[in-house]
Amino acid sequence: MECPPAVGRYREATIGITRTDRKILINTLFGIMSIFFIFPNKSFIFVDIYSLFKKMTIMIKKMKSVFLLLPLILFTGWHNTECSAIRNGEKIHQYDPKIDSTNVIGFGFLSRIVGLWNGPVFSSTPAGSFDNWYVDFRPVAYGQVSEYSTYSFRAFNKKGEADEKTLNYISFFIVKHDNKFKVAMRTEGSAYNKKCITYEVIDTIREPEGYYKFSDFQSGDKRAYTEFTFKNDSLIMEVYTSKFNKVHPVQLHSKWTAKCGGRQAASEAISYFNFPRPVMVKDFTDVFKDMPESIFFTDENDPYSCITQPYVGNVTINISIDKTLKINDSCELFLLLTTESLFDGLMYKKENLKYISRYGYLPVNIKTFTFNYIHPGKYYLYLYCDVNNDRKYLSGDYMCSDVNNIFTLIPNGNTTVDSKVDFVIP
Repeated sequence: MECPPAVGRYREATIGITRTDRKILINTLFGIMSIFFIFPNKSFIFVDIYSLFKKMTIMIKKMKSVFLLLPLILFTGWHNTECSAIRNGEKIHQYDPKIDSTNVIGFGFLSRIVGLWNGPVFSSTPAGSFDNWYVDFRPVAYGQVSEYSTYSFRAFNKKGEADEKTLNYISFFIVKHDNKFKVAMRTEGSAYNKKCITYEVIDTIREPEGYYKFSDFQSGDKRAYTEFTFKNDSLIMEVYTSKFNKVHPVQLHSKWTAKCGGRQAASEAISYFNFPRPVMVKDFTDVFKDMPESIFFTDENDPYSCITQPYVGNVTINISIDKTLKINDSCELFLLLTTESLFDGLMYKKENLKYISRYGYLPVNIKTFTFNYIHPGKYYLYLYCDVNNDRKYLSGDYMCSDVNNIFTLIPNGNTTVDSKVDFVIP
């Protein structure tokens, strides 16, 4: 269950107010209330009350909207206020008065990464390189931003082996480690029925250059590290690994050169969480103790598995194909969710592909598919059938004729949408 918005905003608004400020404010308020209770004729003390309120001006400005919640301050008290998010019974982030944005190492990264990003990927892995990778980074907690991209549910590697599920999930969140608060990175990759979950922590920052480097919690950059370089609305992400300790020094694992397609889709989550806030998501003080490196190859012992992460939901699509259309087992479905329409009336707008949030390539005989970990918000659903296996969806391929299949997902929600392939692209 998410933290109630009112309490959450009260807690966040008061971050940055000193203990002395709070004492002065509360004592002043109680003084005003006491005067009003003691004196039945209050007109003669108006000037004194005005003076007291004038003294409060600076503190109220610092507290933003907290003025509306003064009764909550007076009757619940600051020190007993706690706000946390819970999923599957586990508390995943909690306010800590010792944290502020100035003592969270890498805090500036959280704002930079938000948005829809897309661009080509070079990869030295069995998954190979590809022309475009689309991701959707949005806040999912006060101190966390994540993307959950799905790529393929039927692909083949160079040996002809089937890949049941290719995905890549990345999250950045505030942790406690070595008695310091830092931004950490969790990456979960799955390809050709193999899984790898890695955790890295910020170790180098050059803010003016837009440069951030994350490395293994235990072995540092001797095993693996990831570099991010931001410039205007562009991003370069480079991953270096020892290829499971087979090569030294580390070598380039993959490189993603991306452009930002927009940040509007994240605005609701940014507003909901007043993101980013200096709120610890996980305490990693002893999580990797006695481990040579912060990496897992199964879900077992994963300290922050996707299933425990907050705010996101699931979308199930019921798929059907018009029986008059000719298909065979080599055909492939392409399912995608966008945050803006790909069509202006019936006119296709290729430039709006930058608004892709989630997508997947599916076998043609699949009837139902579920996208897990979908960010809340409004989406457009599109379904194509690739007849000639070129993944271009041009004349002769099929698609769903409903180009305005719109749905909205609420936080932590589940929804079901129908889509039917019923149209031959002219």
